[in-house]
Amino acid sequence: MKSKMPHEPLSSPQKLREILSLQDDELDEDLDVVLTSLITSAVHDKDPRIHLDVVTDAVRQSGCTSSLEPLTIIPIVVKCPKESADALIDLMAAECSAKEVVMAIEEIIETLDRHLQEDEGEEGTGDDETSHLSSAKQLVRLIRAYTITIPRLPKWKQSPADLIESRLAELQSVISLLARDTTSEEGRNVVSIVSRLGLGLSDGADATSKDLLRKFIDATIGVFVNALSGGMAKKAFAMQFSRLVVPHPESSTGAAAHSGDALRDTWAALQSLGYTVESYEKLPALPGLILLAHHPTYTFSVDSLTSFYPTVLSSIQSNLALDEVLSILLSSLAPLRKANPIPELSTDLVAPLISLLPHLAANHPDPDIRHYTFRVVSLVLGLSPAPLRFRLLQELLSDEDVPGHMRVAAVGLLKEAVLEGLVAKGKNLFASRLLLSTFGPIVLRPQPPDLSVSLDDFLDSPEPLRLIECLGLYYVLLMRDTEDRTGVRDSAVSVQSSLLRPLRTRMKAWNAELAAQEDRSDVDHDIAMQLGILNMWLDRVQEAIDSISA
Repeated sequence: MKSKMPHEPLSSPQKLREILSLQDDELDEDLDVVLTSLITSAVHDKDPRIHLDVVTDAVRQSGCTSSLEPLTIIPIVVKCPKESADALIDLMAAECSAKEVVMAIEEIIETLDRHLQEDEGEEGTGDDETSHLSSAKQLVRLIRAYTITIPRLPKWKQSPADLIESRLAELQSVISLLARDTTSEEGRNVVSIVSRLGLGLSDGADATSKDLLRKFIDATIGVFVNALSGGMAKKAFAMQFSRLVVPHPESSTGAAAHSGDALRDTWAALQSLGYTVESYEKLPALPGLILLAHHPTYTFSVDSLTSFYPTVLSSIQSNLALDEVLSILLSSLAPLRKANPIPELSTDLVAPLISLLPHLAANHPDPDIRHYTFRVVSLVLGLSPAPLRFRLLQELLSDEDVPGHMRVAAVGLLKEAVLEGLVAKGKNLFASRLLLSTFGPIVLRPQPPDLSVSLDDFLDSPEPLRLIECLGLYYVLLMRDTEDRTGVRDSAVSVQSSLLRPLRTRMKAWNAELAAQEDRSDVDHDIAMQLGILNMWLDRVQEAIDSISA
């Protein structure tokens, strides 16, 4: 009986033909030509006979990767929106000629840079988004391929800094240009993949190349700084002022998680390169501020805040990293207000912040940012030396360049200072007769003094809200300053003349005007409500004056 001859193992092309069910004549050409044709069809044809994921799996299983042509295939595949394109590029980066893969990437990077500089099309490459990836997503693929391929180059072991310096510079040029049109998600993905490049190249990198990689990571964070915010100020506010938090069904948890993922990658890369929290405390620039703000266990001390102070001010002025800056200020200053004794900030820290933050609190389009900023203004003033706080509040309340709504809010800040002054031990400017002599002419009279404006103009201005706040402040003084340290009990005659009588006279005229219009359907009942609140506070103040005089 004859024994069966064992089957000879199939060659790589034969395995490929078997997996893809190719005809013999389809492999008549060189295998690299066949593969390029199959991949081109899979990428460009609407309904290809063999899809890209199938081709990629077949190449991997058959061991035909060496027959792929990176210089030809990577430019074809890099724009493909299919996920299998990632797998194919990664496969070539891992198994094809490292030199050819790097050359292919360099050529695409140069093309991206040129197109972005020419500003061709919305995405900078003139590509249709429905059929091609954005430039940012292409770049993510290319950087990931670099991460896999560069350590395979012989020169990496010989001179890593020489190998990556120019390539990092080329990548940085493209990244800087991408900032114009990149979405927040794309920006976070670029930061993440750049961090993974640093992590992937940390093994084998010398001191010079580690420094190059750290600077590259820092620069990328600087480009996409506003893509990294993730509700940090909201979380800091909730932690420090939990009693003021109103539960809301909407949440920024998703954005915060994505931001955290990107920067976890970044910290992992930096630590593998030899950089720590202490390293970045010595690098007081915007990337360091972002990284430290997002670090899960780091809290800014007054010393570290002082070190980063120019960056904080610059960020506020340029509307960059406001989420991180407000988070830092809330987290570092709020605990100081709870300390005993309460420390004081230096004038050099207080004055620049108070020159910037009120405008941000009044004008920023995001109501949450306005609210958190106002809370920071309150914290900064509360940590100021009393004479400085006194002067700054006077400027906030009287400076016509300060937005009207901020001047309304500043009356509340003055009330905070007065309440603290009345319970403070020892002498305090806010519990002295200097209070009314300084602030009385500002807050205890209407604007204009005779209220010679129409009802509509009055209600369209911040003045109704300001007067409600001013009446509330005066009422608090009357009720709380039982020892008459501010001289409030001697002020009734002047306040009647400067504020209460003119306001009551105009209120009677406006109420009569409103009553005459009650039969009109277009009368806004909110108007009656606003006037009603003013009337209520006028009555409360008058009752308080009468009870003291009795």
